[in-house]
Amino acid sequence: MFIRGVKYLEECNICESIKKGDLVLESDDRYIVYVCRRPYNNGHLIITLREHTPLNRVDPAVIKNLFKICKNCIRLLSEAYSPHGFNIDIIYEPHVAFQVVPRWNGDASFVSVFHNTRVIAEPPHLTLRYLREVSCRTGIKLLGGL
Repeated sequence: MFIRGVKYLEECNICESIKKGDLVLESDDRYIVYVCRRPYNNGHLIITLREHTPLNRVDPAVIKNLFKICKNCIRLLSEAYSPHGFNIDIIYEPHVAFQVVPRWNGDASFVSVFHNTRVIAEPPHLTLRYLREVSCRTGIKLLGGL
């Protein structure tokens, strides 16, 4: 939604995270998976293309690969955190990305409901370290087989 009078960010948040590169879990020349800087829950991952492209300009084969990566992320996060489920969100523009958010029964506490705040027990850099350890231990590769 566009609201007149509101100043919108010029820079794409996804491109900015890719440039920083400090939370990258796995990447290749086309795809990148990184830990979200402002996570909704522990283990919140972003899957995206390196190229700044909206969903409606992405080839269907690339979308299929994004779903494969998403499935691999779910395998890794299941092994790492044993969540009760996942929320999968697709950001369609300006930069296509999938968000994979682990969910647990009762993870919306009074803090979220009454104070509009999330309590995250693990900072993103520790999530990155832990998921790398689990990936090495289990052999789960996010971009393997594309």
